[in-house]
Amino acid sequence: MTDTIDNAGVYYNPGNLAYLDTTTLSINANLYGIESIKVQNALGQKADFKGLQFNTIPLLISGSIRNKSKWNISYGLLTPVSFKFNGNARIVGDFDLIDERESPGKEELVAESSINTTVQETSLTLGMGRKIKPNLGFGISLINTFRSVNYDYRFSARTLLINPTTELLVGRNQNEFVNYYNIRTALKMGLNYQKPGFGLGLTLTSPGIRLMGNGTVAGDLTLSNIQLGDKRISAFASDRQEKLKSTYKSPFEIGFGFHKQINQSIVSLNITHFGGFNPYLIIKAEPGVFVRPSTIGSDLGSEKFLNLETGMNPVTNFSIGYQTKIKSNVSLMGSFRSDFSYFNSSSLEEGQLTTEFSQWDIYHLSIGTIINQERSSLTLGLVYSFGGTDKFVQDNSFNDVEVNNPLTGSLKIIQANYFNIGILVGYSFRFKKFNYN
Repeated sequence: MTDTIDNAGVYYNPGNLAYLDTTTLSINANLYGIESIKVQNALGQKADFKGLQFNTIPLLISGSIRNKSKWNISYGLLTPVSFKFNGNARIVGDFDLIDERESPGKEELVAESSINTTVQETSLTLGMGRKIKPNLGFGISLINTFRSVNYDYRFSARTLLINPTTELLVGRNQNEFVNYYNIRTALKMGLNYQKPGFGLGLTLTSPGIRLMGNGTVAGDLTLSNIQLGDKRISAFASDRQEKLKSTYKSPFEIGFGFHKQINQSIVSLNITHFGGFNPYLIIKAEPGVFVRPSTIGSDLGSEKFLNLETGMNPVTNFSIGYQTKIKSNVSLMGSFRSDFSYFNSSSLEEGQLTTEFSQWDIYHLSIGTIINQERSSLTLGLVYSFGGTDKFVQDNSFNDVEVNNPLTGSLKIIQANYFNIGILVGYSFRFKKFNYN
């Protein structure tokens, strides 16, 4: 949306604000949808993560204030990120887990894993724009984003070592918990060139600057009679650290868009490039006792296991839009856009805490209509989203099981699928009495 002319430009392209000629208010733009996620063989042996939920997402509330100065003022409240998943996988089967000399034959494995995660971002944006030439608008916006993440992961695996003289429980239980919030701000500048039947837009967004934020990390691991070297041990590791400083980075962005009118129709194309980051720590854990007894891991403190890490690959997304009039005040609209994943798998390979789950590319297809009245407009539409990856990185998978593996499974590349269908509803109102033209 780098070339459109409405108050949503405060977020997408502040250069659009230069062309507003009246005070407007977009009261509501909500998405009501059903979202389905399936991670195949998450625990191995056809034990899948599955999640199906109904979601209601307030996409955008925005407005503009026309005044006597050369600058048009605008504001917006946007929810660019809203993701939830709650899934559970369980596996029961016979595997060769323990050396034949200790436990002849296969052992019965009972393993279960669950993930409950929520990621939410809400942006409060203030912007202003003006014409610097008759056909060229310039604008600048301050985008203040509140991010909250809640992540809960649980894993357990148990089996019995059985021989003529011994019956011994062998097990592993692991819990991870992360909760943090972060507030950051970024500056966005935009240019918008308009002439009859044609428009161009260009935007530049700075990397995010941290304002404040803190969080909690916790980890708990219990090992029962696990093989370590030539003997079996039982041990546990546990720590919880609260009110730690959180830092979440957002990359620089550059966007370009244009539209072309052909008879009663308009075709548009937008391209946005997002920079990337090497893996970094969102939360750095403080030194503390983690592994017990200390004879096993005196040098294995919390600072080596409870850091929260992430990374971001650079990506380029695109959108294609089409609009045509079917009546003097009714237009039919459609769009197709990409949402490529910036997931960086190296953050999972470091052995630290990570909350990354949505590793797949998503494509969004929407169709709808806009009905314009003298002082208002109503938008109704359908949104269909789909995506997936055959490179989903999942820990604790039992697709392959090794003898004397301490019931951890392994890091595996598997397949994940995403599906969403929803209804889009939007309403805008224009206050003509504040028009200063």
